[in-house]
Amino acid sequence: MRIETYRVPGHFDGRECFVHARACHIGGGEYVMTLQKLDVSGSDLFSPLYASYSSDGGRSWSEPRPDDAFTVRTDADGTRRLGCDATPLLHRATGTVILCGHTVAYAPGQKVPITDGVRQTFYSTLDRANRRFTPARVVEVPDRYEFGCATGCSQFVEDTNGDLLIPVAIPRDGSYATGVMRCEFDGETLRYKGMSNELYIDVPRGLYEGSLCKFGGRWLLTLRNDEYGYFSVGDTPESFGEPRLWRWDDGEVLENYNTQQHWLELGGSLYLVYTRRAGNNDHVFRHRAPLFMSRVDPDTMRLVRESEIIIVPERGARLGNFGVTMVDENHALITAAEWMQPKGCEKYGSDNTIFAVHVYSD
Repeated sequence: MRIETYRVPGHFDGRECFVHARACHIGGGEYVMTLQKLDVSGSDLFSPLYASYSSDGGRSWSEPRPDDAFTVRTDADGTRRLGCDATPLLHRATGTVILCGHTVAYAPGQKVPITDGVRQTFYSTLDRANRRFTPARVVEVPDRYEFGCATGCSQFVEDTNGDLLIPVAIPRDGSYATGVMRCEFDGETLRYKGMSNELYIDVPRGLYEGSLCKFGGRWLLTLRNDEYGYFSVGDTPESFGEPRLWRWDDGEVLENYNTQQHWLELGGSLYLVYTRRAGNNDHVFRHRAPLFMSRVDPDTMRLVRESEIIIVPERGARLGNFGVTMVDENHALITAAEWMQPKGCEKYGSDNTIFAVHVYSD
């Protein structure tokens, strides 16, 4: 395995920092990375979308600039709405880069999201010639999802027929269940076609922020929960088994909690990228740094402890809202921005650096 790490300079000014750095390989040496600014005086208080581009294989990146994919919309009562938690993907059937995330709303004068509001899945496509994303649209879903059906911070997959398979969180009694939404995409419009079975556990906030991959003929879904990380296996993307705890190969439970995990495939092997309690990172919010990577044994679906490496270093700031994208079967890119909360995390060396880590199988 070969690892190349590049650093995009930080932008922390004491008030705002970049977060949600997730990239997509466009073709050749071209990449796009989407980000948002976070106002550190609030909680999940985001700006509209920014975008950065690389023309040299993801080594250097342009200065992030605002993009109009999802501008702030203000309701008559003053509620502000925008899109967040987005991930870009190259849809190979049409050659289109599609960005999927979900909507968020803020009541007038408030610096935290409305927690009981309906969140919807939004999408936008990249106008490559002008390096701009098109105005965002919302996926129309059946009435039974009137309380929300939204994807955030997820990995989604293009099926063999060109359909997109998108993990979504579905509100349930003050908590969340997760399903995989199947959508048709023609390069312009994303249309709902169906939903898998819903996965749920009776633990605070349930299961959400799922990430999907297909490996060894099976569909694998990894899931966030407030107490532990979970996964589920399906023979098809419509039917998944019971959620199971992530464990090491010796049976010990992985101490990942209240944050995402993402898949990485490399050289015919499957890996998980995650954060966890590590004994020396108690100063990091929810132990969300460093980023670790371990190989998954596909037969037991357990993590091989001796394979664990640190893929992005810990410098005081959390790294939990990261992204993983496959460039080809032997090359993956991990992107992570140092999230400059809580106040004082910079004393450990963090400055909102954006890490672009290329991982190769050779």
